[in-house]
Amino acid sequence: MRRVRVVNRTRDALLAEQAELADNPWTRFVGLMGRRELPAGTGLVLKPGGGIHMWFMRIPLDVVHVDKRDRVTHVLRGIKPWRFGPLFVGNKLAFELPVGAADGTQVGDEIEIEPLEVTDSNIK
Repeated sequence: MRRVRVVNRTRDALLAEQAELADNPWTRFVGLMGRRELPAGTGLVLKPGGGIHMWFMRIPLDVVHVDKRDRVTHVLRGIKPWRFGPLFVGNKLAFELPVGAADGTQVGDEIEIEPLEVTDSNIK
C-alpha cells in the first residue's frame, strides 16, 4: 500500500508522518481491522471517505472527514471498536488516526496529503 503524509495546513500540524493510502474497495474495507496498535505518527487514509466501520477493530481511533475542497467537515474522537461511524455522503477523504492525533484539528481546517518518497528509512 502506498504511504502518504497527512498535514493540517491551517494549524501547521503533522497528523500522520506515514499513513497508508486505502484507495480501492478491498483496502478500504480491510482498513485497520485486527491490528493490535496504531503507533503515533501513523494512520490510514480512506479515499473516498464517506463512512467508516469499527467491526473487528481492537483499538479506538480518531477520525477526520474531509470534503472535496480539502476542508475538515467532521472530527470524531476516540471511536470505540465494534461501532459504525456516521456516514458523510460525498466526502473526499477520511483519516483514521491514533486517539489524540486529531487534537487541535477543527471543522474548516485545510488538510493536505503529500506523497511519501520511498527511502530505506521509511520502509516498514
